Amino acid sequence: MQRPSERAPTCLCTIVGVAVVFASLVPNGARAEPAISPEAEQHYNRGITERDAGHYAVAASEFAAAYEGIPESSHLRAGVLFEMVDVQRAAFSAGGRVRGKEHPAAHLCAADKALSGFIDATELARGRKGKRSPDTVRAIELRTDLRKQVAAAQQTAPELDCATVEYPRDDVVAVTQPTEPDETSAKKPPRAPRKIDKPLVIAGGVLTGVGLAMVGVMAAGLVRGKRAEADGDTLVAAMPTLPADHPALQEIDHNGKVGNRMAIAGGVIAGLALGAGVGLLVVGLRGGRTNKVAVTPTMSPRALGLALRWQF
Repeated sequence: MQRPSERAPTCLCTIVGVAVVFASLVPNGARAEPAISPEAEQHYNRGITERDAGHYAVAASEFAAAYEGIPESSHLRAGVLFEMVDVQRAAFSAGGRVRGKEHPAAHLCAADKALSGFIDATELARGRKGKRSPDTVRAIELRTDLRKQVAAAQQTAPELDCATVEYPRDDVVAVTQPTEPDETSAKKPPRAPRKIDKPLVIAGGVLTGVGLAMVGVMAAGLVRGKRAEADGDTLVAAMPTLPADHPALQEIDHNGKVGNRMAIAGGVIAGLALGAGVGLLVVGLRGGRTNKVAVTPTMSPRALGLALRWQF
């Protein structure tokens, strides 16, 4: 089966313009060309766009909508019909899945039905003595060619019947999908992924590790202080008369103070290091510095604190 020849892109507004120019040359009493609705013109123009893109099933649907929107008395109706038949034949030639009642020949059957309706209407308007119009002659010739194509398709698919045939599912999906999504359903463009700031991530990881280590130091200090307190209570209970400056008590007291200092220092440093470390990790994983303010912990043999840096 040969694919129908490509027709040059046509704009319905150009056809209307030619009709208007022609109408201006005839007497006022003969000007009876009805107006074309904007919706029909939009469907026709979309059909041209879809046909040029090779989406023949969608183009046929658009041309059919334009054809239905043009008054029967308009001379432009036949031109749109022939455009629709051309893309229906192109959709058939493009092929499609044959499954059950689905067959690409459904496009030919639809074109045959549209041509038959046009022929019946024009023949009824012509009457018995009227002359057959060139558009009617061409429609009859096209319908004859279409029926030959359907007969050829039935040789490989004997069960093919225009009364029950269905469009291939892929063509139905293509027609039902919107070609121009509206503004409300348009998806936002995906955000570009941010790069990880490795120096901040490394610094955050180190500080978090230091904070966790200081938590261990704090726990060890608490345990040491608690143990020293228990040892002191046990020694005093065993030897009530033991003087306070006894070396054994002094050693226990020293161990208790060291444990308390470890717990205090470990707790403070752990809080600062964990807070700063987690903050640096979050900022680094998000892609870098998001502002010009930075807070970092400071440590010295005699002091602990925070350093605030503000860049102008």
